[in-house]
Amino acid sequence: MNNLILSSAAVTCMLAMTPATAEVGGKITFYTHFTNFVENGKWDEWTNAFETAYPGTEVEVIGIANYRAEMPVRIASGDYGDVVNVLDNLPPQDFKKFYLPLTDMPLAETHQFVDRYKVDGEVYGYVYGVNAEAVVYNKQAFARAGIEAVPTTRTELFEVCDKLKSAGIVPMQINMGAGWPMQQWDKAALMFARDGAFYETMLSDPSPYDAKKPYGQSIGLARALFEAGCTEKDYTANNWEQSKTLLGAGEAGMWFLANWSIPQAIKAGEALGLENVSDDLGMFPLPIDDSGSSPVLLNPDWALGVSVNSKNPDTAKAWIDFVLTKTDIANEAGFIPGDLRIAPTMPQLVELQSYDAPMIEAGTPSSAFVQAMADARIDFMTGTYIRDVILAKDYDAAIDEVNARWAKVTGQ
Repeated sequence: MNNLILSSAAVTCMLAMTPATAEVGGKITFYTHFTNFVENGKWDEWTNAFETAYPGTEVEVIGIANYRAEMPVRIASGDYGDVVNVLDNLPPQDFKKFYLPLTDMPLAETHQFVDRYKVDGEVYGYVYGVNAEAVVYNKQAFARAGIEAVPTTRTELFEVCDKLKSAGIVPMQINMGAGWPMQQWDKAALMFARDGAFYETMLSDPSPYDAKKPYGQSIGLARALFEAGCTEKDYTANNWEQSKTLLGAGEAGMWFLANWSIPQAIKAGEALGLENVSDDLGMFPLPIDDSGSSPVLLNPDWALGVSVNSKNPDTAKAWIDFVLTKTDIANEAGFIPGDLRIAPTMPQLVELQSYDAPMIEAGTPSSAFVQAMADARIDFMTGTYIRDVILAKDYDAAIDEVNARWAKVTGQ
């Protein structure tokens, strides 16, 4: 994949391929992680439009702030509405236990990352959009610190951090206290490996967290930033909301998160009365080494699926189709749209593309890998184990302990 702006010359127009109105009716419940769209009224706007397009329907939207923690409990209870995110830490072979097949939907022909949610020929989810994992930075913060160009090497990254710190600006927010943003260092392992299928190679490696291996290098970079004082001082409290304000206002210089995070920083800055916040934010590849050619990881965001217990599956499918093809949710959220027929609008993605970085498309973690992570008590993609390792009194011993748990469950 050579281009961040994912489009298809073969698909030149938005086709009217929604389910027949006669088949759609009744009430559905939708559990969403986009609580910001609950708060700003966008979900009200979109549900009203859907209910107008499909008379006799009703969509109840329920926002879940900590989706990864709360939704597994709801799903285990069997009461989880009609439309939900497909849990990304669920083994793909278990999709059919909790979600209905969506293979008959037209989205199968026009969407990205469909194979990630395909099991035994059946598709169980369609993504909102695609994320480019890279550094989001505030240009005004850089200017105040006397930084004239974005860093392209690891050495330059730490030099930039020192300049920002000297200017009284938080260099790199990692949001350790919030926990979940630390999952970025699970993802960065693929960048250090320069291989989207790297997770699978770990199954035959008894010590994948060693310092010189991709996972060890990834967590090692996060720890080096922390130990060098390049991160926020408060590493215990959940300051996620505050961090958005700091980046939007230029009181913080950077964070390593995907493009979805940019609209949230813009909104936080504008809430302070600041103007042109979007113009102040940019993106560049995270410099993982001194090669000057660090890659960008492409990852799908959450996918929408239909509960296997849904009493109105046709309405649920119509809602998914409507959300992903008839609303501007992908661009509102700052994604590269999942639907190839919708063009991205975010200028920061254009800047990121200008650096001509190698692109790595994240592969689908296998059931065996996900199960091994669970059996080893490594909370993959939730971030807290990485936080615990970084904060451990004896970092090397903490890494050894994670390696030992991994080796035990993989039989090595």
